[in-house]
Parts: sequence; structure tokens; C-alpha cells
Amino acid sequence: MRTLITVLFAAVAYAAQAAGPISKFDNRDPVGEYDTDLPLEDVERCLIDMEGWLAPNVYRQPDRPNRVTIIWISGGVSAGLSAARIDLSKATKGTHVVSWMTAKQALRCFADESR
Repeated sequence: MRTLITVLFAAVAYAAQAAGPISKFDNRDPVGEYDTDLPLEDVERCLIDMEGWLAPNVYRQPDRPNRVTIIWISGGVSAGLSAARIDLSKATKGTHVVSWMTAKQALRCFADESR
């Protein structure tokens, strides 16, 4: 009986983890990866203020202050339907961006103006 409960608990925990809005993108290839000279904070602020998109959820971990994950959820938070994800990390010079968003307006937030 104890083994059965342990197995059921592990299965429920795994299913809950796999169903989250961030992990939904883990098995997909990103749409693109970009490097920009802009600081992480500027890119993040631009993405949060994007016109035409609902306010995103911003995820940070205290042990990783130089990394940010931004998720746009469609259908309400309770539905957990992720529409897009962008990961930001501080690079040696500027910000490294990994994007699962095809929207052109997001590109303006991290497009390298010098090109």
C-alpha cells in the first residue's frame, strides 16, 4: 500500500510539473536566439510594455539573478495556456535572448540597431 501511494504521488508530481506554463516549451525548439548590446533590464521592460499583448508573467529565481523567463498566458492564468515564452540572460556584453515568440513587435525589443 505504501509503495502504491508513493508511485501515485510521484506520478501526480510529474504530471503537474509537465503541465506548467514554463515547461510547455522545454521540448520545443526556440524560434530564435539573439544577442543584443542592450542591458537585460531594458529588454525586459520593453517586452513587458509591448503593445497588443496581455501583461506577461515574469519569473526570477533568487539563486539566478542574471536570468529572467517571461511567459504570456492566453485563456487566463487558471487555464495555464502559454502563448509565448522568452528567456533572457545577461551576457558578457548585453543580453542573450532565447525566444519562442514569432511576433515581430518582440524583435524590436532586442534587435541590434547597429546592423
